[in-house]
Formats: sequence, structure tokens, C-alpha cells
Amino acid sequence: MTQVRRQLPVEAVGGSIYELLLTIWLAFDSGEEQNSFELGGDWFKALAESTDADLRSEIEFLGGGQCLTWCALRGLVAFAPGPYDVDTVLAWIETLDPAAVREALLAYECTLPDDARLVDRAVAGDISALESVLADKPDSVEWYRQLFEMDEGELRHRLVDALRRWRTDVFAPFEADFAQATAEAARATQALAKGADPERVIEGVTNGLDYRIPPGVSRLVLVPSVVLRPWAVIDRYRDVLMVAFPVADEYIGTDPEAPPAWVVKLHKALGDEKRLRILRRLSESATTLDDLAEILDVTKSTVHHHVGLLRSAGLVRVVIDPVTGAKTYGPRSSVLPEARRALDEYLTAGFESQTTLRREA
Repeated sequence: MTQVRRQLPVEAVGGSIYELLLTIWLAFDSGEEQNSFELGGDWFKALAESTDADLRSEIEFLGGGQCLTWCALRGLVAFAPGPYDVDTVLAWIETLDPAAVREALLAYECTLPDDARLVDRAVAGDISALESVLADKPDSVEWYRQLFEMDEGELRHRLVDALRRWRTDVFAPFEADFAQATAEAARATQALAKGADPERVIEGVTNGLDYRIPPGVSRLVLVPSVVLRPWAVIDRYRDVLMVAFPVADEYIGTDPEAPPAWVVKLHKALGDEKRLRILRRLSESATTLDDLAEILDVTKSTVHHHVGLLRSAGLVRVVIDPVTGAKTYGPRSSVLPEARRALDEYLTAGFESQTTLRREA
């Protein structure tokens, strides 16, 4: 099994289309805790509020209650020929069979049955077929029926049009900076992944997600993201496993004289009583967010915030059950010695620089 995983094709893709889709999802999904992301809840709220009312209505209708459509399109994009910039990918989507686009949206919601005729009927909007395919998610049937009852090609056109308009009206000021950072991170990740165990690569780029690649995966696509920082998202699309992970600090413009950003994050993460209590609890045994909230007598959202800061600093390891998706948390104690060395190197370099300046004076 290990040998097979090591031979799994790994692709690192830094493209503006992924940042566009991730941003529109997080800006309009009210169920996401936007304040837990580094860009902050106010940033996402400002994006949503700056969207014209008619476009916002279209985005919310096409996306559904949890913006599932914009998530599903990330999986569809994985099959695009590239490059993965917004213009190229949207032009490619416009060439697709409308039924293929509908099937991609439905496949994100559920595992499609082997009965091809049933699937064809479902993507054509047949209510009984939708009820059968979505038997485990009956609340979604009516929304998919509304999407799929559109004339052939209309849904595809409206999806592309909404993305183009939102890109021009809202996302454009951030696109170039995001694209540069993700492209640099993708190149570095591709080099890192060459010949490496894919599961260890996933753990490394996500700052501690311990994930077992399930059977049936034939491609691993790694997508660096600025907008997701410090979190990661793992999704399965047919035989493709996609891991969107936070862009590392070094790919975002910083002062060359500044201390290593991750060392600053680590010390900030440690400078809080609740977070130290969380780390101590995790060092005793792996646990869940619910258990941590109960032990610390705080809300789950509070624990989520603190664990996010610890995750961003690389101090927490997350084990994900590939079947249920359940998460348990534990410590990554190996990070502390690395941080000490990095801090020593930074301080030593500063001392040596000052010594040189005094000698030259």
C-alpha cells in the first residue's frame, strides 16, 4: 500500500481560478466562521457587501445554502487542461457539455450511482431520479431541481457569467497578489513532492493534517491558497483528491530584516493561557474540539479560534478519518526545537551584522 501511494501522481497547482472560487465560497457561506481566517471576517463581509444586489442574489441562488456549487466547481476545474487562470478556465467551462457541468455539481453532493441512465435523468431535472440519487439528502432535491430545469446550457452560462462579473467587480484588486503568492508556493511544493510520500507531503503543507489517502484515488492535486490561511480543505472528486492548503509566510511579501514569520506566530500562539492549556491537554491524549470546549468550559467557536492559531504556528497535528471525516487533535512537539534553532539563527545573524557595522565604523 505504501508503495502505491508513493507512485501516486502529485500536482501542485497555483492558479487564480482556485482563489476566486475559494473566496466566493467563504464570502457567501454564512455557515463558515469567517473570523477564524487570517484575512478576517470583516474582509469577507466587505466583499459580500460590495457585491451588487442582483449579482449577490445570483451568486446565492446558484451556490445554494452552503455555496456548494462554488465548491463543486473546484473539482471540475481539476479536470481542466490548464493553465489555471480565471480567463482560461472559464473559457474551457463554456466548451463543456451542459450535462457534464450538471453532473459535476451533483457529484459533489453525493456519490453518484453506477446506473448511468438514472444519473442522466437526474441531471436532466427528473424529480424522481433526483430523489433516488439524493436519497440521503432529501432537503437538497428541490434546489437541484430548480438548477437543472433550466434550458440546456443556461446553467453553465449563468455560472460563468456570475464568476466573470464577480471577478471584475469585486475580486480583481486582490487577484494579482494572490496569483503571485500561490504560483511561487506551487512551484516550491511541486519540488518538495517529487519522490516523496504523498501523505507526508499533505501533512507538511497543511501544518499537521494526518490524512490517510483512501482507495480509488489516482491523482493528488495540491492547491496553495492565501485566502484559506491558516486552514486547509480536503475534498474528493471522483478519483481526484484535492488538498487546498495555506500559502506559507515566505511567499507573501515581508521585510527581509524581519524575524521568520512562523517563529513570530509560534511565540504569539504560546503567549496565551488558554492556548497553553489546550497544548497541555493535547499532550496528554488526542482529543476533539467538542472535548476541548467541555474541558475548558468555553464555546466550540472559541476553541476553534485558539486551535486555528496553534495550527497556523504548526503546533497541532490533526488526524482525519478518511471514512467519516472525524478529526482528532494532538501536539506536534517537533516544531519547538525547530523554532528555537530559527530564533537563534535570526538573533545570531543580527548580532553578527551589528558587530560588522561597528568594525566598519
